[in-house]
Amino acid sequence: MSSEDYENDAWRPTTDVERQQVRDQLKKLLSSSHFLISKRYPNLLRFVVEQTLAGQEDALKERLLGIEVFHRAADYDTNQDPVVRLSAAEVRKRIALYYQQPQHKNELMIGLNPGSYVPYFRPAQAPPAPTESASAPSAILMPEAADTKRGMAVSRTRFWPYAVAALVVAAVGLGLGWHFWFRPSVADQFWSPISRSPSLVTLCVGSPDSVDQALQNSPSPATVYDSIRRSGRLGTANVATLIRVGGVLEGRHKPFRLLLASKASFPELREGPVVLVGALDNDWALRLTQSLRYGFGMDNNAMYIVDHKNPAARNWSVLLKQPPSSQSSDFAIIARYHDTTLDQPVVLAAGLSSEGTEAAGEVLSDPGFLKALFQNAPRDWKTVNMEAVVQTQVIEGHPGPSRILAIEYW
Repeated sequence: MSSEDYENDAWRPTTDVERQQVRDQLKKLLSSSHFLISKRYPNLLRFVVEQTLAGQEDALKERLLGIEVFHRAADYDTNQDPVVRLSAAEVRKRIALYYQQPQHKNELMIGLNPGSYVPYFRPAQAPPAPTESASAPSAILMPEAADTKRGMAVSRTRFWPYAVAALVVAAVGLGLGWHFWFRPSVADQFWSPISRSPSLVTLCVGSPDSVDQALQNSPSPATVYDSIRRSGRLGTANVATLIRVGGVLEGRHKPFRLLLASKASFPELREGPVVLVGALDNDWALRLTQSLRYGFGMDNNAMYIVDHKNPAARNWSVLLKQPPSSQSSDFAIIARYHDTTLDQPVVLAAGLSSEGTEAAGEVLSDPGFLKALFQNAPRDWKTVNMEAVVQTQVIEGHPGPSRILAIEYW
């Protein structure tokens, strides 16, 4: 059912019990992996739902949301600062991902249509009653047998062409059904080298093993570089990416383990497929991308993605000494390839800073983005290596919309 269908089937809760049902569903939605890590998107969705339940939906305009939810000044320029529009678009995407999961499709629906900040609701649906299997195909009627042996022979002779034709039609039908109904999705095909391996998957996540105590105890990092190297604990972006990748593997019934990059050994990484999360805080990501076209670099002024075919270029870079609040964009590498050093399939989700890593995790866990990514890919993309450079807009320390800047197949 499309969002338009949901809106046409919308339901307005009018009693305290119904309003509480909406709040319970909102709590369940916001506690899912799609919203759990973020603060921005849950705050927006919670605000618009509560205002609608209170009958204040007419006040849900972009400027009011910017002021009330994102604490903008009353006269802020909505064209220069599209925080509400970008956040609402992300909320819609995460809602869609939540309700795409089979276990949620019959739950009470909370939706947010494009171009509107007023949510709509649809009551929970009773699970469909089990139906009897489709009726068996009509039996092939045998011609009446003649009394004589000659008549029986003629009847059998006439019957076999019809029987063979019926079998051919049935086989073609089954083949088409398998093609359309059981054809693996783009996401399934992308993750196939990882999910089909008989070995345990290792999630190797960046985490510095030694930190400056002053940085660790400071209330907020002064520069982007400080924010990356600040703590030996897992950063929020790495955790968010781990949740997304873990959800992808869990959905494919693929067991995995978590290793910190600072503690992971070469023999451990050779035991099975590897997913690398993070770049400048993940020595294994830095080491294993040296042989790829796109890798990572850093000097006194900036960290950047290197194009080894044009190593002097610094088009994809983030200044190290700028305050985190001044950062407007980030860059990341996503890749899926067979690493010759480990002799294992590897998937990479690694940004220059934390926002890039989180954006890379969103790309790799979003079936819609993966489908768009490979729309113009070569026919054999499912079986070859690939690497892409991604740019994301950074808004208040969170990744916004992402776009592909370059992609390589080999």
